[in-house]
Amino acid sequence: MPTLTFTADFAAPLERVWELYDNLDTLIAVTPPTTKVRIENPPAKITAGSRFTLVVSQPPIYVPLKWETVIVDHEPPRRFVDEQGRFGPFAHWHHEHRFDPLSVELGGGTRLTDIVTYVPPFGILGKIADALFIRRQLVEMFAFRHKKTRELLGETAPTKT
Repeated sequence: MPTLTFTADFAAPLERVWELYDNLDTLIAVTPPTTKVRIENPPAKITAGSRFTLVVSQPPIYVPLKWETVIVDHEPPRRFVDEQGRFGPFAHWHHEHRFDPLSVELGGGTRLTDIVTYVPPFGILGKIADALFIRRQLVEMFAFRHKKTRELLGETAPTKT
């Protein structure tokens, strides 16, 4: 199973970064503008066991795809894990979000680490698609998410690490 890790440091305190990500509206806000996302049946509050459906459309086709998301672990303000439920674009999707305070020596703030383990659909064809474009799309998507997070936090440049 491919595993990708994406890390970004923010000057904002842990509680502020957690508060931003513990809100489904942020998922929409940090999605690249070429991808259309709508949330069906959002929970009133994110907790372990929460389920909701994302309706995602991406270029070049923009055919809506439903993706059931399940929050399997929720440990405020340090981590939460979402997985693909009964339906979605992957054969397997596991996404851990970690929030760690940075030491004063590193300038304080928060380190956000996204660890994604996934299996593309369609067996060998999915492996080829992963090599050709899926992995690249994920790398670009998380780079956008972290850049947009920085903007939402009112930060202009990465903190030093």
